[in-house]
Amino acid sequence: MERTNGHQATVSTECLDKDPEHIRIGGLEGGGTHSTLYVVDGRGKKLTEVRGPHTNHWVLGLEDTVARINDMIVRSKLELGIPDTVPYDIVGLNLSGCEEEKSNRLLAETLHRLYPTASRDYTVGSDTIGSVRTGVSNGGIVLISGTGSNALLINPDGKTYGCGGWGHMMGDEGSAYWLAHRACKYVFDDLDGLSRSPQPISYVWPAMKQYFDITDQQSLLPHIYANFNKCKFAMFTKELALGCERGDPLCLELFREAGVTLAKHIDAVYNKAHNDLKLEKGGVKVICVGSVWKSWEFLKSGFIDEIHRSGVVDELTLLRLTTSAALGACYIAADKLNCKSMNKTFQTNTEKFYHYKRDNLPPATSTGYVYKLMATCDNGVSTTPTATAGYKSNIEQSIEIR
Repeated sequence: MERTNGHQATVSTECLDKDPEHIRIGGLEGGGTHSTLYVVDGRGKKLTEVRGPHTNHWVLGLEDTVARINDMIVRSKLELGIPDTVPYDIVGLNLSGCEEEKSNRLLAETLHRLYPTASRDYTVGSDTIGSVRTGVSNGGIVLISGTGSNALLINPDGKTYGCGGWGHMMGDEGSAYWLAHRACKYVFDDLDGLSRSPQPISYVWPAMKQYFDITDQQSLLPHIYANFNKCKFAMFTKELALGCERGDPLCLELFREAGVTLAKHIDAVYNKAHNDLKLEKGGVKVICVGSVWKSWEFLKSGFIDEIHRSGVVDELTLLRLTTSAALGACYIAADKLNCKSMNKTFQTNTEKFYHYKRDNLPPATSTGYVYKLMATCDNGVSTTPTATAGYKSNIEQSIEIR
C-alpha cells in the first residue's frame, strides 16, 4: 500500500540566514510508550535531550498531545537557558499515529495556535519515517516491533509503502502486545479445552498470574476490558523473554512465530523497493526499531525460515540504531529549513547485526531446515539456537517497550 509522505505536512518557512551555531532545531520521536526530544544546532551538534510520555494523538486527542510536546520543548529550553518566549527555528515531529496528512497538518496548526512561541515551524510525520532518516541516506525499510508493529519502505524518490501500523485491533503482528496477547490466548484455549497449546503452559500460566496479580482466568478480564492498558499488557512480553532465556518451549515458540510474522512485513514491501536499494552492498537496509528486537536470538529462526521460504527477498541487512530516531527528526527538520550545514552521521547512527543473502543458503525444503543447518552470522560461523535452562542472552531484564 502506497502512503503519503507525512513529513511534508508542514507550515511553510523561509530559509534562515543565520550562523549555523545559532540555529536551534528540535527533533521529537514519539513511540507507543515514551517520547524523546533532541535539540541540535545548525551543524548537527547535540545540545540537549529531554524525555517525556507517549504522544499518540489518536489516543490522547490533539490538544493533550500538543501540550505534551510543548512541555518537552519548554523543559529543553530551560536546560539550554533559552527564554520560553524565544521559539526554536524548527521542530521535527515523528510520532506514532502520524501517518495521515490532514491530521498531521492540524497537529502543526494546533501547536501554532496554542503555543505560538514553541517553534517557528514544524515538520510532522510518522515515527517510522524518523527511524529511516536516522540510519540511511538513500532510503530503505524500517520495521518497528515495540508496543506495536509497523513496516515502512522509503524509496530514493521519496515514495513510501507501508504494511501494518493499524493498532492492536487490526494489526500489531509480531509486536510486544501481539506476543503478550498470543501467549494469553494459548493459555486460555488450553485451559478451556478449545485447543491444545503448541507447547506446555507450565511457565506462561504462572507468569501470567504473577504479572497481572490474578488467581484464575476470570480475574484477568478487567485487564482485557474495563482496565485495559495496551502498554502494560505489552510489558508482559518481558516475562516471555525471560522464559526464552530459561528454555521454556512455549516462549521459544512464541518468539519464533513473531520472527515469521516480522519477516512477512518485509516481504510485503520488498518488491516495491527500487533496484538502487536492492543493488546496494548488503542489499536492502532494514532498520529494526523497538525492544522486541533485543530478543533477536529467539526471533531469528522463524525470521530466517520465512524469508528463505517465501523467495521474495534476495538480500538484506538488518541494522539497529545506535542513537534515538529523534536525530532523524532533526535531519528532516533541517532539510525543511534548507540547513545545508547539517552534518548527518548516517554511518555511525547504525550497526549491523544480521546479513541475509539467498545464494548463501540451500533451498528451503521444510520448516526450520534452513535455520537449523545453515543459520550464519556475519563472520560465516554456523550457529544453532540455544535454549538451555539458565541461558543468558543480551535481553535486558526490564525490557523497555518502545
